Amino acid sequence: MAKSPKSTEPHVHIEPSEDRTHAALTLTSGKQNIALEMNLADITSLISALGAVRNGMVTNTTVPPIEGVNVTPVRRTNWALQLDRDTQGSVLAFQHPAYGPVGLVLTPADSARLIQGLDMHRKLNEHTWNTSGPAN
Repeated sequence: MAKSPKSTEPHVHIEPSEDRTHAALTLTSGKQNIALEMNLADITSLISALGAVRNGMVTNTTVPPIEGVNVTPVRRTNWALQLDRDTQGSVLAFQHPAYGPVGLVLTPADSARLIQGLDMHRKLNEHTWNTSGPAN
């Protein structure tokens, strides 16, 4: 069980307004309180800034394996494929409900692996449906 933060440790609290047009962000450290009112653009900018800092902190570390890791799937979103000139591959761009626009670069080798995986999943789902109904 996680320990509750001590009153001197920094604490971040954010809560949306009732009408969901803005949020109140409160930063507390010791006896200092900083309260900010943020709109959706401000929140998106903060998420981008935090992501950039996090990326800078983990850039020189080994990327951990993703297989078997629990993820929170995005089930309803807009997405598009875009060309990636740097890799001669593709960018799978989508609107993540928590993080905003996200893009995943797929090299040609990644794309081939993804196509194989999607085809295998399609066949497994089709087989499951035909033998016992939906997989989920």
